[in-house]
Amino acid sequence: MTNELEENIVERDFFARAEEEQRDFLAQTWCNHCMEVDLGMVNPKEFESKDRVWIEGDCVKCGHATVTEIVEEDEE
Repeated sequence: MTNELEENIVERDFFARAEEEQRDFLAQTWCNHCMEVDLGMVNPKEFESKDRVWIEGDCVKCGHATVTEIVEEDEE
């Protein structure tokens, strides 16, 4: 019997993204501690699971952990 709460989380290479995309993701953030938008993020790590992709890092202003969920659009 598998635990439905367990997610298979895989770390991805954030720095494999295009530089422009990296800059956008690191600038367009929300900090739950500061309650402010676009403060920036340092020390990014990218992860994926079955249903989502996200970046975890530290807020530039306060240093608390921040998470940005990425919505990947299908290219047609």
